[in-house]
Order: sequence, then structure tokens, then C-alpha cells
Amino acid sequence: MTALSKYWEHITVVFLAIVVFCFWLFLYPFIPVTREMSVLFLWNTDYLLDRLAVPGGLAQYLGEGIAQFFLNPFNAALVYAVLFVIAQQLMSHLLLRFFPNIKSKVRFPLSLIPSCLFWYLAMQPRVPLTPTVAALLVMGVGCLVMGVGDKRIRLVVLCLLIPVMYWLTGPLAALLVLCSIRWIPLTATLFAACLIGSSYVTPYPLEQVAKGIDYKWSDTKKMGTYEEMECDMLMRQHAWNKILQKFKSPESPAVRSAWLYAYHQTGQMGINEFLAKIAPPQANFQQEPSVFCIGDLHFVVYFGTLSSAFMVSDLAFNIFWPNIAQRAAFEAMEYIPNYNKSARALKTLTELCIITEQYALARKYLSILDETTFYSGWAKRMRALVDNPKLIDQNPFFKKSRESYQNTEDLFFI
Repeated sequence: MTALSKYWEHITVVFLAIVVFCFWLFLYPFIPVTREMSVLFLWNTDYLLDRLAVPGGLAQYLGEGIAQFFLNPFNAALVYAVLFVIAQQLMSHLLLRFFPNIKSKVRFPLSLIPSCLFWYLAMQPRVPLTPTVAALLVMGVGCLVMGVGDKRIRLVVLCLLIPVMYWLTGPLAALLVLCSIRWIPLTATLFAACLIGSSYVTPYPLEQVAKGIDYKWSDTKKMGTYEEMECDMLMRQHAWNKILQKFKSPESPAVRSAWLYAYHQTGQMGINEFLAKIAPPQANFQQEPSVFCIGDLHFVVYFGTLSSAFMVSDLAFNIFWPNIAQRAAFEAMEYIPNYNKSARALKTLTELCIITEQYALARKYLSILDETTFYSGWAKRMRALVDNPKLIDQNPFFKKSRESYQNTEDLFFI
């Protein structure tokens, strides 16, 4: 009992970390997976300098670097659990710095506030990891500043750090103002000067700079609904039986098409029956459709969000409609709210370039994917096909896709 009372905080933190891990791995793995497909993190100097050219750039850079690991739901759950613990520990140290005599029974619940806030933000697809990373960096620096005993030296350190941290993390650097209660008017004025001054040296208005350039994406609908995100993730995993179990009455037309395709993949529906049922024109859906033609047949496809566009692209890719898959992959990148590029989209576009014999363009995409973490190995394997197209005949899927493309008429939109 003594050991339990002595280490109850550590035990509780470990328990909460396990809860966070299980929550993201088993209940909502599709949210972080969706975050990953809106990121193209590159290991080169130009990419880093491009991020550092605006306030909050380091936080955005690190946030996108973390998001690339979300390709695997297990990694995402582990990262969120670690971030939860780091946030709790930093807040606990800050509380001890500000209130040395605070009791642990009061301090511990208060230390969970940032973690709960970050958890809420993680559930919002429109909010990237940038503000979470920025807050953690500011909290960490705040702990170091509060460790300076001499108040005058602390003020000097703050005056030096506020401009630097503002440029690296964005408006959340304002939290550093609280590190010197006595001199808040001075440090607040310094921060305001940094904020206003940055609006003159960056291509963003003061309102956008004050809100954080990559703190929140404006268009909340572009990422897709939870239904679309989860179905898209399951499609990537080829979990056709799970799709059939989960989406018996889908609201999204893209999910409905994926649900029907799952019937085809499990052998319960022929390809002709599937084509006759996908997204019929008479369906009363709210999204604007695009219509494409194969001879006298007209098909309707809907990609009103990032997730739905990727689903349409994957579906068209698998049934050997490369033009439609290419159009949808491009549309998916256009739906990324902060105008970023997508490693997943470039991967699909590379495969389509190989199928349609656009080898020069394929090399361009591969040169970009070479500088990523999780797609570089795949890029090296695909370069062999690009450099020696005869090897395509040894790949059954690419061979069949190319033959289908060469022997059928082009599809077009109206």
C-alpha cells in the first residue's frame, strides 16, 4: 500500500497512456491515417527552409514529420500516447515552478488539462499537428526559463527567446509571457511587436498570422466524414469483410461504391453487376458529381472530399480505369486544405504513369518520393520498371492494367 501511494502518479500516467494508445489504435485509427495522406514530408534543405520562412514553421515542420509515421495505425497510437505523457509531464513541472507548494492531489488533475486539450484537437481533422507541437515546444522552453532563479536574468532570457520562439512556433509563444509575472506589460509588448512585424515580412495578413498560419485549416469539410475516412483506411488494408460489416447503409456515395466493390472482391457480385450499381445518376446525393463515359454508358463519380477522392482513385485503379484514377488522385491533392502535396497521391500517380507509359513523369514523381521516409524503398523498386519497361510484363497487375489501357478507349469527363 505504501508503494502504491508513493508511485500513484506514475502508475496513473502509465494507465492513461495505455488508454490513449488503445483509443487511437482500436476506436479511431482512421483519423491519424487520414492526416498522413495529406502530408508530403521531404528530407531536404529546401523543404525545411520553406517551412522556416514563416512564423510557426518549425512547429509545422515537426508536426508533418510526426504525421508521416501515421501511415501505420500502430505508430499513430504510440505517438499520441507519447505526446500525451510529454504534455502531462511538462505541465506538471510548470505547475511546480509556478506554485511550489501545490499538493500533488491538486497538481496532477491540473497537469492533465493540456493532454485533454491535445486529445480533443487530435479528433478534429481540420486541425493539424502544428499547434500541438508548438505548445509542447513552448512548454518545454517555459520549464527551462522558469528554472532561472534570478528574475532579472530570466527577463533578459525571455526578451531574447520570445522573438525566436514566436518565429519557430507561432502565436502560442505568447505563453512565455507568463514566465515573468512582474514584467508582463514589457514582455507582452515585445510579443505584440513580433506579431505585428511578422505580418509585414510574410505574405500573410495580420489576422492569419495572429491565428497561426498552420494552426487550423479553414475548410472543415475537405478532409471527409468519419465514415469516409474509416472506409478509405479499410480499402487500403483490403479489409473487404469489415467494409461489408460496418457500412450496410452508407451515406457517402464514395463509401457506397466501396461497399459495393467489397461485394465484388468477396465474390458475391460480378463486375458487370457492380458497374451497373455504382453511384447511379438517380441517387439523391448532396455532392456534385462528375460524369464519365465508356461508349454509350455513363457513370457518375463523386469526390467531394479528400477521403472520397482517394477512394474513387483506388477503386478506378483496381478495375483498370487509369484515367479516372489519375483524375481522382489529382483531385485528392487539391482537397488538402493547406495546399500541401500528398505522398500517397504521388505514389498512385507514379503507378498510373507506368501503366500509361509516361515514364519521364514517373521519374519526376519518383525523385520526390526518394526523399520521403516510408515511400523511398517503394520508389527504388518502381524505378526498375521505369528504367526497363519490359519488366512490367513480369508484374501481373501492371501487365493487365497496361493491356486494358492499350486495348480500350480513353474515358473522359463531361
